[in-house]
Amino acid sequence: MIRKSNLPMAIVFASILCCNASFAQKNKNAAPVAATATDAPKKEAKKTIKEIIKPTKLSDGLFAMYQDTAIGTVYMKIKKEQLNKEYIYFNYAENGVVSAGAFKGSFRDNEVFSIRKYFDRIEFVKENTNYYFDPANPISKSADANINKPILASLKIVAEEGENYLLKADELFLVENLSQIKPSPNPNAKPGASFTLGTLSKEKTKFASIRNYPKNTDVIVEYVYDNPAPSNGGGPDVTDARSVTVKIQHSIIEMPKNNFKPRYDDPRIGYFMQQIEDMTTQKATPYKDVINRWNLEKKDPSATLSEPIEPITWWIENTTPEEFRPTIKEAILTWNQAFEKAGFKNAIRCEVQPDTASWDAGDIRYNVLRWTSSPFPPFGGYGPSFVNPKTGQIIGADIMLEYVFFTNRLKQEKLFDATSQTFQANEFTQNNFCDIGNYFSQATQFGNAALMAYSATDVEKSNYIKQSLYYLVLHEVGHTFGLNHNMKASQLHSPANINNTTLTKQI
Repeated sequence: MIRKSNLPMAIVFASILCCNASFAQKNKNAAPVAATATDAPKKEAKKTIKEIIKPTKLSDGLFAMYQDTAIGTVYMKIKKEQLNKEYIYFNYAENGVVSAGAFKGSFRDNEVFSIRKYFDRIEFVKENTNYYFDPANPISKSADANINKPILASLKIVAEEGENYLLKADELFLVENLSQIKPSPNPNAKPGASFTLGTLSKEKTKFASIRNYPKNTDVIVEYVYDNPAPSNGGGPDVTDARSVTVKIQHSIIEMPKNNFKPRYDDPRIGYFMQQIEDMTTQKATPYKDVINRWNLEKKDPSATLSEPIEPITWWIENTTPEEFRPTIKEAILTWNQAFEKAGFKNAIRCEVQPDTASWDAGDIRYNVLRWTSSPFPPFGGYGPSFVNPKTGQIIGADIMLEYVFFTNRLKQEKLFDATSQTFQANEFTQNNFCDIGNYFSQATQFGNAALMAYSATDVEKSNYIKQSLYYLVLHEVGHTFGLNHNMKASQLHSPANINNTTLTKQI
């Protein structure tokens, strides 16, 4: 019965196979069907610059910047004429936390980079300014040998029109390409002994603002670092160690075009300088170090004493307590006496930033004396400047002063912990750090205590504070003129004459 029932099924199955084979043979012999245009994969047309920047807001200046008004993406336009040129790069911390090594007003990188085109990419290349090769010497033809010129960033050109190239600026600024923001860990530190930043968050890091001018482009970025399980919570100023924001301003500056003449360093005079070694000399001292100084030019070159074409103007930030402003202005303008010896009249000006000002201290075109009152102040006073590394020309400066200078707050954490937050931050910024403000703050506190012990009058106490502030501002302003510490000045007057105001008030 089983065999009888399976026989018809076998016949049916064999018939199906024959039909399929016959159909396949017919298809094999049939002419192929031509593919239509709609069947081919479509190649998406590359968008033009005009199309990409349509939903953006333009910030025009040295480099045109476009920010998408819907998603925040920023594009940067490079002109052909801007290729193969050098620019000054400078950045500073607009805000942060001291224990993270980035605090308000701290100056950071100051270097030179160039922009190059490589096929469909734009490269940002850091230039080495530490060496000099005499162009008249044939060995200068090998000036690039064994000297590194790192490519900091290589960005794909997203659109090109004529002599303009559009880049996605997120890939340049929202990462640590131009500058290392997170400090490298101390290899000698015990795990968890000090506070460290977490991992840079791609989602949270964003552009805070863009300031653009004909000779410089400033980009302010909020870098956010996440650490889901921190082993060190930092201090109370950190708020929450799982997420820490560091606000950095990147400034790209056009190379100055003027009559500035570099001046070589004299080791007998204390100037901050740019170290440059002559690689084409046989001298035992192959130094071509140039000092940091401002570009002052006389209006009347033939006059013994002349006003400058462009004076050095200082602005007292509107954060400054009003009772301090007259003393600060007096200290700043006192430097005019020194510049008169150099042949300049009214070389220094001082203004107060109005509350209605349309600019803030982050604008590098303004030299600003600023104030903060930090929970863990890294200094009492701090007076850095930024320069053209090739010539030593000072381009701008700021002075940061901490309100702790006038209070009775002691840095007690340094007494109990050698790896304290402030100590770590100072180590990170040691190349630009002046510690006189800290020690002078302690001296001021001691002086206040002594005045109280001797029942000094309010007038005497007020005068003492003014003298302390006057000295601090005078000192930090001196740094912004390129002057280093003058240790010899401590011997200017004998111990018997140090309280003789007739002598000490003389410059």
